[in-house]
Amino acid sequence: MIRARGKRGICVALGASMAIAFCMATVAENAWAQGQAKVESSSSATAGAEALSQAFRTIAKNAKPAVVSITVRTVETKTRTQMKGQDGREIDPEDLPEPLRDFFREFKDSHPWARPEKPTPRMGMGSGVVIDAKNGYIITNNHVVEGAKGEKSRIDVRFADGAGVTAKIIGRDAPTDLALIQVKTDGLTLKELPIGDSDQIEVGDLVLAIGAPFGLTQTVTQGIVSATGRNPRIVQGYEDFIQTDAAINPGNSGGPLLNMQGQVVGINTAIVTSGLAAGYVGVGFAVPSSTVSELLAMWKEGKEIVRGYLGVEIQGLKDGFEPGIGQSYGLDEDKGILVQNVKPGTPAAKAGLKPDDIILAYDGKEVTTVPELQHWVARTKIDTKVDLKVWRDRKEITIPVTIEKQPVDYFRDTEWARRGGGGEDSAESAEASIEALGMTVATLTPALAKQFGWDEEQDLEGASLIVTEVEPLGEAAAGLGIHRGDLIVSVQGRNVKSPDALVQALSDEALSEGVRLRIRDVESKRTRTLFARTPK
Repeated sequence: MIRARGKRGICVALGASMAIAFCMATVAENAWAQGQAKVESSSSATAGAEALSQAFRTIAKNAKPAVVSITVRTVETKTRTQMKGQDGREIDPEDLPEPLRDFFREFKDSHPWARPEKPTPRMGMGSGVVIDAKNGYIITNNHVVEGAKGEKSRIDVRFADGAGVTAKIIGRDAPTDLALIQVKTDGLTLKELPIGDSDQIEVGDLVLAIGAPFGLTQTVTQGIVSATGRNPRIVQGYEDFIQTDAAINPGNSGGPLLNMQGQVVGINTAIVTSGLAAGYVGVGFAVPSSTVSELLAMWKEGKEIVRGYLGVEIQGLKDGFEPGIGQSYGLDEDKGILVQNVKPGTPAAKAGLKPDDIILAYDGKEVTTVPELQHWVARTKIDTKVDLKVWRDRKEITIPVTIEKQPVDYFRDTEWARRGGGGEDSAESAEASIEALGMTVATLTPALAKQFGWDEEQDLEGASLIVTEVEPLGEAAAGLGIHRGDLIVSVQGRNVKSPDALVQALSDEALSEGVRLRIRDVESKRTRTLFARTPK
C-alpha cells in the first residue's frame, strides 16, 4: 500500500510536471510572440528615427560647405594722459575725482603728459552663409562686421575645406542687423544655399542651425520654430524675429537657420541669456529670410536702402500689458498698436498723431502686431498718403498721413528734442503713498528733479509728480518696472497735478478695473505706458 501510494504519488507528480512543462511552453510561446511584436514595433519606431536622422545628415552634408566662419580684425590706437604723483608713480586721470578727470580729458590730446598707447589689436568672430557662389556674396549679421572700418581692419572668411580669403563689405543695415560681404572667387569652388520663404514656416517646424559657436566651426544644432514675429527689443530697429530652441551661442551670429528642405529661412542673430550664463538657454532669434531677400535685391543692384517712416514709439496692446488694458481706452478687446511717443517734425507729428492714440488699421489693413505695422510703413513708397484708422478719446477717427523717407540715423537718434517744465519750487514736497501699488509720490520740484537726475533741458511732458519710493518686494509698482525717480505723466490719459489727485485716480475701485499710467523712465529718459490692475 505504501508502494502503491508511492506509485500513485509518482504518477501524480509526473502528471503535474508535464502540465507545468506544457504551461511553461505555452507561456514561452506567448512571450516569444509578444517579444516579436515589440521587436517589430521597436523596429518601426527605429526606422522612423533613422529616417529623421538621415534627413538631418543629408541637410548638414549639403549645407556645411556653404557656411563660413568670419573673423574681423581691427587695430585701435588711443591717447592716454598720465601724470606722476609725489611718490613718482604714474596716475591715471581716469582714477581722479570727476572735476579733475574732466579737466584732464579736455586737454588729453595736447597736454605734455599725453602719450599714445601701443596699438591694440581687437578681434571679433561670427558666421555667414554663401547665397551667391558666382559673385562670392555672403550674408551675415551687421554686428559681426560693423567693427571693420578704415584701413586698419580686415575681414577674414574661412570655408569648410579650410580655404581662407579676405572679404569686403557690400552693404550693411543696422535696423535689421544684416550685412552683405563679398569674396573674390578666383581659385575657389563655392557652394551656395537657396533662400527659402520664411512666411511659410510655422511653429513646430524642425530647423537646423549651423555656425561657429565659441569658434567651433561647422557646428550643427537642431530644434524647432518656437515662435514667429517676435519683437524682444534686443536690437534697435525692425525686430521681426523667428524664435527657435536650436542651440545658438556666441559665434553663431550670421549663420543660417535651415528648414527641412535645406533652405535658408533665417539668419541667426541673437540669444537670450540668464544672469549666470552667456550662452544657450533655449531661446534664440533669427532674422527672417523674407527680410534678407528684400535687402539682397537692393544691395546687388547698388541701390540705397530707402524706407518710409512715421516717427513714433509704439507698443502692441497685447504685447507686455496685462489683459484688459483695451477696456481702459473704451475698446471691447485688447487690439491695435499704442502710440507711446511722437517724435517732433516727423510725418506722425505733422499729421496730428498723439501719444495714447491706438492705431487700428493702416491703409485699410487691420494692424495686429508691431512688426507688421513697421514693415508696412517701411515698404510704403515715399510721399504716399495713407489713412490711419485711430482710436482716440473712445471713438474711431481717420488720420491721413504722408509717409516720408526715414533718416539714415533714425534709430540712433534717441535723444529727441526736449523742452519742458516742472513744479513750483518749495522747501518741502507734498507726498502721498499709493499703498495698493507699493509706491510713494511727491510734487515735482527743481530740487527733486536734480536729485534724481532730471534737468530743465529735458522734456518732462508737463509731469508734476515724481516717484520717491518703491516697495522693493512689492508685486505692483516694482513688478511693473516703476523706479524711484520716474515721473508720472498722466493717468487714464489725463495729467495729474497733485499727490492727492493721484490717490483719487488710483483708488482701489479704479485699480480693480485697471488703470493706465504714462511714466517717464528715470533711466532711459523715455516715456512708456503701464497698465496697473489689482485683484478684485
